[in-house]
Amino acid sequence: MSIGFRLTAKCKNISSFQESLDAVAARNNISASHSEDYSELSLCRLGNIFFNYEPEGDEIVIAGDCQTNLLGAGFHKYATEIACELIRQSELSFEVEDDTEYYEHRDFERMRSEHFYPWLKAIMKLCCERMEQGADMSAICWDYNKYIPQGVKGTVVSPFGRINPHHFMERIENEGIETLANEFFMWNNEERDAQFYRNIALSALWEDCYFMPSARSDADEEINAFIIGNLEKAVEMNDSLPFPKEDYLLLCRLAEQEPIDVSFLPDYVHEFPIGYHKGKVTYKLGNLSFDLPGHYLYFEEEDSRGYYDGVDENWHVVRTLAYSIPDDEVNYLEDNENVLVEEKFFNNGKCRLYDLGGEEDGSDSEYVCQCQIITEHQFTLFTISCEGKEEAMAFSTDFVEHLTASKEDKYDKLLEQIEQWHTDDEEQKIVDAILAIPEEEWNAELIGLLARAYNNQEEYLKAIDCLLTVEEEDKDALWFYRLGYAYYYMNQLEKAQKAFERSLELDPDDDDVKEFIDLCKSGESPYDPEMYDPEEMDALEAHIDKYFGKSKNVFHEIASPDIHVDIYIIEPTRKRNYYTLITSGMGAHRMNVPQELAEYKLERAELVIYLPADWNVYDHSEKNYWPLRWLKILARLPIGEDSWLGWGHTVPNGEPFAENTRFSGVMLINPETVKKGADVCRLPNGEEVNFYQVIPLYEEEMNFKVAHNAETLLGRMDKVSPVVDIHRASVCG
Repeated sequence: MSIGFRLTAKCKNISSFQESLDAVAARNNISASHSEDYSELSLCRLGNIFFNYEPEGDEIVIAGDCQTNLLGAGFHKYATEIACELIRQSELSFEVEDDTEYYEHRDFERMRSEHFYPWLKAIMKLCCERMEQGADMSAICWDYNKYIPQGVKGTVVSPFGRINPHHFMERIENEGIETLANEFFMWNNEERDAQFYRNIALSALWEDCYFMPSARSDADEEINAFIIGNLEKAVEMNDSLPFPKEDYLLLCRLAEQEPIDVSFLPDYVHEFPIGYHKGKVTYKLGNLSFDLPGHYLYFEEEDSRGYYDGVDENWHVVRTLAYSIPDDEVNYLEDNENVLVEEKFFNNGKCRLYDLGGEEDGSDSEYVCQCQIITEHQFTLFTISCEGKEEAMAFSTDFVEHLTASKEDKYDKLLEQIEQWHTDDEEQKIVDAILAIPEEEWNAELIGLLARAYNNQEEYLKAIDCLLTVEEEDKDALWFYRLGYAYYYMNQLEKAQKAFERSLELDPDDDDVKEFIDLCKSGESPYDPEMYDPEEMDALEAHIDKYFGKSKNVFHEIASPDIHVDIYIIEPTRKRNYYTLITSGMGAHRMNVPQELAEYKLERAELVIYLPADWNVYDHSEKNYWPLRWLKILARLPIGEDSWLGWGHTVPNGEPFAENTRFSGVMLINPETVKKGADVCRLPNGEEVNFYQVIPLYEEEMNFKVAHNAETLLGRMDKVSPVVDIHRASVCG
């Protein structure tokens, strides 16, 4: 779930494009940085446009990406304006793909209300679901490579503060989404107003402030000054905005700076104390996690790296070193001079704490302890230096008490990838990945994700089939929601209502489920498809009976979002020893035919395909089902593309339809083996429905048609049977 935009162009010379980036950055007082492989425009705190460079022949593909959901609609607007300026500056032909369509319509209120507010509500709802599934703490847009804030059960961590998602959803209901958006998004309004400067300071307070004296380090001085400056600018612009008085006054003392008068300002009240660094934080080193006080600073030297507190008295330094080592080789380092304090076993790891001693016995001298840790494929060494033996032993003993390690789960990375595919609307990749796993290794989570992918692909029967394999004890609110969703979009409202009601019992706060239940109770179908009127339908059926034969079986479509496409099955006869499959419903939609062809009445059409008598048309495996699938695909293609299909048109699939054939595209022609007049059905109102036969083609035949024309290809196919033969030779081989 993300919002943003992408830029794509090709150029001959990256250096000239980078010069354009520098020029735009200079004019707008923002920063640009470059390497051989990428560039970055830093527009504001946490707001960037990244550009990757990939060689392609003698050109270079520039791929720009800007994620804006984290900051808000105001940032999306500003970033779009910067992108437009860059396009003008570079004079390159960029393609822009904007999730919000703001690049095209420039309607700020529409973008904010239709994209950013629903995103915020949806992300909070997702966090609530994760809590109900047992997660202690969740995160939104958080970089786990930096650190992990101290856990508080039932909360969500974000760059804008710690949130209780259930309380957040309650506030949305009571106060409205806009009030909460003004707090959550850094840049919710069009301009950089007082709210922007306050929120940017609050974000820095939460995420990066150490709450230590500015004199301790350059990092402290920089972050303290940044926060103080932005808070004071916010007051200057609007002194009625709630203000974090206590933290502002603390930072002024730490920076030795005279504060402004805040006595008259309304106080900013938050559910949790502001600042992740006020408590302990967790760092990851490979598969090992360890805790340190949040105010420690990271350092890198030539021979070591680690963390230190930088204080004058009772100081601490923790140096780190880790190696990736095969499990059969990893072991503790042996040194007879080291004194073993304790050996400890923890989940997925073990460690030994050693007393290395100090330079002298005085309480103010440096004293050193060492912690050797063994986890899966990894050896980690911590050297802990403190002021005095008592503090070194106390600190080190507490340190090893909070070690944790993760063990590699072969599906962890897959689950992460699945969520990314879901975000990118690449549901087929999810299906393929899960189906590649042996079914005996599937669990309820994988089955649920497979069902979600099927639902998103409108494969509702498949979603139901896999959901019903889940054990009774694993059927949670989300399971019933997905089942109800599938039934609803199959227009089986009674079954859908029962599933949604069970989901609501398990999760009484799910507003989406409540809406679905209301729709089911009202009998409101999920679809309002275009359909023939009764007189038109009678004429169409009479035409099919007269020219193609009587149909005893019909594949009725259950889910019909745009048109209702049934497929008539006409069984083989002695005279016509093959199946005839005909669509019924495609012609209810009038296609967008070019104006110059209007006189030919080509706006309405139905499709025909002939299959061998031994074809198992009732089998839903892909090797037998692909002709039916493609009748439905072609029937809807003019709607999705706002275009049209007619005689001689070809449509590629890009790959073979199934494993048992090399056919990878189709062409439309007038129906063969039928009496004159079969190709056009005249409706009572004078309109016409054209019938086209679907002819499967090989890739080389498709290419030949594109290079020449349909007539030339059909000339080569004069001896090819009109009945589909998956074993026929290519006429362009």
